Amino acid sequence: MPTIKLRLAHAARDPDFPAEDDALGASLWQMLVSKLPRGVPRPALFTLFPEAAQIVDLPPILAAGVDVHQATAAFASQPGVEALATVGVMTRRRGAQVLGRFAIAFVEWPDGRWWCSAHPLDTTGQLLEGVETDLTRAVDGAPKPAGLGAWFRRARFEGLTLKLDGGEVN
Repeated sequence: MPTIKLRLAHAARDPDFPAEDDALGASLWQMLVSKLPRGVPRPALFTLFPEAAQIVDLPPILAAGVDVHQATAAFASQPGVEALATVGVMTRRRGAQVLGRFAIAFVEWPDGRWWCSAHPLDTTGQLLEGVETDLTRAVDGAPKPAGLGAWFRRARFEGLTLKLDGGEVN
């Protein structure tokens, strides 16, 4: 994988990043929704360790032209990762058909559990009114949203590793 210059932020795990599945997903979702009135927020990757959250700005990875799914899976390869989440505005597709832009918070755990909240956006980038937020979870038997997750499995299968240089990395 090529070298990419990234900006990482770190935060204490609690209270914004609780350990319980639904509470963590809801907290990340609320972070995203609270930023929408100021415009479309930059997509971010959250790598969650027992005591801290590592927050990665995704646009530099996208701009580098690398496989963003493989790069995300590399973050899952770090020792001690308890969960990985991606939060932002994404274009959803079904095959070649574009379904629209959605605000999405997706969390995955190493054992394959996942949690996803999604809501379509209007043309101004705000939550579309009159539509319920779609909450799906692996524990309910729902199918995993296409194009998201399987990061831990991919990291193991491809033998991915991540080397972070610089100051505090996790």
